[in-house]
Amino acid sequence: MPATLQRLPALRSALVPGIEQQNLIDRLLAEQKQLQTPVARFSDVHHKRKPDLAEHYRSLIPLTKPGEGEQYAFEVSLDRCTGCKACVSACHSLNGLDDDGAWRDVGALLGGKDTPGWQQTVTTACHHCADPGCMNGCPVGAYEKEKDTGIVRHLDDQCIGCSYCILKCPYDVPKYSKKRGIVRKCDMCHQRLAEGEAPACVQACPTEAIRIVTVPRDKSPEARKKASGANLFQPAHHGAESAIPVSSITLPTTRYVGREVPASATAADVDSLVPQHAHWPLVLMLMLTQAGAGMLMAAGGNLAVTLTGAAVFFAGMGASVFHLGQPLKAWRFFLGLRTSWLSREILAFSMFAPIPVALAAFSLLPHFPQLAVPKMVADLLPLAVKVTSLSAAGVGLVAVFTSVMIYHDTK
Repeated sequence: MPATLQRLPALRSALVPGIEQQNLIDRLLAEQKQLQTPVARFSDVHHKRKPDLAEHYRSLIPLTKPGEGEQYAFEVSLDRCTGCKACVSACHSLNGLDDDGAWRDVGALLGGKDTPGWQQTVTTACHHCADPGCMNGCPVGAYEKEKDTGIVRHLDDQCIGCSYCILKCPYDVPKYSKKRGIVRKCDMCHQRLAEGEAPACVQACPTEAIRIVTVPRDKSPEARKKASGANLFQPAHHGAESAIPVSSITLPTTRYVGREVPASATAADVDSLVPQHAHWPLVLMLMLTQAGAGMLMAAGGNLAVTLTGAAVFFAGMGASVFHLGQPLKAWRFFLGLRTSWLSREILAFSMFAPIPVALAAFSLLPHFPQLAVPKMVADLLPLAVKVTSLSAAGVGLVAVFTSVMIYHDTK
């Protein structure tokens, strides 16, 4: 390069564009790579460094996702469980549960009358069943079973707080949160498993009594038949003798290994009577809607009976709203029509609701001559009353049948 250009940087930059600028940019980029804020340095260390005790708790979980036809499941070693409730405390803390809330419980099983003194502490949470009763019963689709992991998750933002899943679950897993007006449950800390970290209960157990394993995901008729006489603790033909629910109802996936549990074992608190929620809105709904429907079926055009039946029916419908923790979301009831009897009940009573209004209108018209009802319409009123009464009988019986099935389906 000529000496004149070297002595004049501005002229050199103009005549040889990009040389000086490129060198400057390279230097700045190189310098930027070396300059790190404290936050950046901490992030870099955290990214490169394994978490404390990683080798310890990663040996308690699968490091790969379940294969085709498999899912995650809890495995509990009865020989190692001491009943310390570290798992309960860790779950409560990580998930920010209410003071009286718990997604994992620790209880005790006692030997039956025909065995020597026998006791076993047991830790339980959601069993992430192959055929979850909670998911099948939810009227608004607030549950989902992950396709790749098999974890049964509750979608808090979809829940209407009807608590039907509590009745559908044989293991008392879903818990109602009065503070939030919804039900919540264990999700196996799915977000931690996705990052290769153990769930809170697994990581907190000092004796490594809880671990995550992969198990076959099978809800075929053959699998249900195999589980028909078994439960979580006893094999086929022995579990049916126990007070523990049989596995064929929902096909739970939790595995209890180690110490053999006698078929006559019962929960330590089996004789403790704990008052449950009275569900008065449901009591009123069932009594009043059925009484009102019966009165409308038998009214036969009688004005007093028709109006009384309509009032009683709608009082029952109104009472049902107070049972929901999130009533404004109940319009999505149709999402569960395929599997939920509660969805079908809501649909049936919604179809019945116009009938009392029509019967009341047909019965009232003759008492208002000032309305100048055309003669042809007036002549058809008796026929309209009969047809509407027959409709009340048909739709009403279907609605009552769905109410019966709601409770029959909770095994």
